[in-house]
This record gives sequence, C-alpha cells and structure tokens, in this order.
Amino acid sequence: MEQPATGVAEFREVDEHGNPQAPEAGTPADAGNRPGGPRINPYIAVLWAVSAALLAGGAWWISAGISNSGPITGPAPALTYLAISMAPQAIAAGLAIAVVLLFWHAHQWRRRHG
Repeated sequence: MEQPATGVAEFREVDEHGNPQAPEAGTPADAGNRPGGPRINPYIAVLWAVSAALLAGGAWWISAGISNSGPITGPAPALTYLAISMAPQAIAAGLAIAVVLLFWHAHQWRRRHG
C-alpha cells in the first residue's frame, strides 16, 4: 500500500478497522494541514473585480455625462451615447453581483461554522 509523497504531513483519525473518521465538529472540513490557510476561489475573485468595475465604470460615465452638459455641436458619437445610456444598468448589475456574492459568502460561512 503505497502513498505518493506530497511534502506535507497529514494526520487523520482512523477507527479500529482503518476507516477514516469524520473531522471534529469544531474544525472546518477543509482546514487540513495546508500551509497558507484557506484557498481563494478564482471565480469569486473575478466576480468581485467585475462588480467593482461595473460600479466604478457606471459612476464614472454618469459623472462624465453630468460634467459635460454644455451645448453639443453635431451628433453625439454612438459609443459615448451608448455608454452614458447603459451606465445606470451597469451600476445596477454591479450592485446585484455584490449582493449575490455577499449572500454566497454568508452561506459558505454558515456552512463551515453552523
């Protein structure tokens, strides 16, 4: 019965038949003996970045549109018009993503500690 060498020593409780026991109630299941503590989910980190970008971008486009309220000589460029008209939706989407992520974090915390 060979086990690959991982460089990290793991200790698990086993019963008299050699079957692994469940972790104690006070310790999270993924707490292991991993150096560096808990791992960060890259998809959640990207969602936080997208939320921040939507909020900041929408706020910036709204403030740019308000500060540029002078007379327009000719038609507005299509990209500028589209960005200014989509700014409120970008802010709403950023807020919605942030709220969903906060609920996800609360659910994960409750599952580990509850």
